[in-house]
Amino acid sequence: MLVDDQLLILIKQGDKEAFERFFQQAYMRLLNYAGLFITNQEVADDIVQEAFIHFWDKRADLKPGKSIESLMYTSVRNRSLNYLRDHQTYLSHVGQFTQQVEELQFLSQYDFMGEEEDPIEELLAKELEVALNLLPEKCRKIFLLNKLEGKKQKEIAQELEVSLKTVEKHISIAKQKLREHLEKKFPALGILITFFIEF
Repeated sequence: MLVDDQLLILIKQGDKEAFERFFQQAYMRLLNYAGLFITNQEVADDIVQEAFIHFWDKRADLKPGKSIESLMYTSVRNRSLNYLRDHQTYLSHVGQFTQQVEELQFLSQYDFMGEEEDPIEELLAKELEVALNLLPEKCRKIFLLNKLEGKKQKEIAQELEVSLKTVEKHISIAKQKLREHLEKKFPALGILITFFIEF
């Protein structure tokens, strides 16, 4: 999901507190994303840490209006595929996870389809925003409280003064509608769509 432009501007200006907020907000999702490629937890963590360091070093190049989180997804994905290639584990990876790797291979090739194209993670993030805005207001608010702010369903029910079953129902409806929307746009990316919805 798109990170607020104000946060991007602060990071671009070298605000370490803003960068720390972004790190706390995005770290676990990025680590889970790396886990799609790398089964070794320590290696996946190193890759995410390196991506954040590179992001901070290149903060002056950030452009307003872009999703910095999706840029991080792209960085983690490319670093993960480079790791697999450099450690010659790619073929065995394919053997163990054929369908998943076919999708991941598509991701690795996508950036070379034309310089005018955005990375697939950026396109997914933008399309997810579109899909979210199509949800009924209450359904959208509950989903964002759960997935973006990380609040538990019970907390959301108490905050909005609704039943737990109501919260569960809205989250389920949101996931279904988001999946349907994204799968129409990106029919070959089931695994990645699941990731973006669940995390």
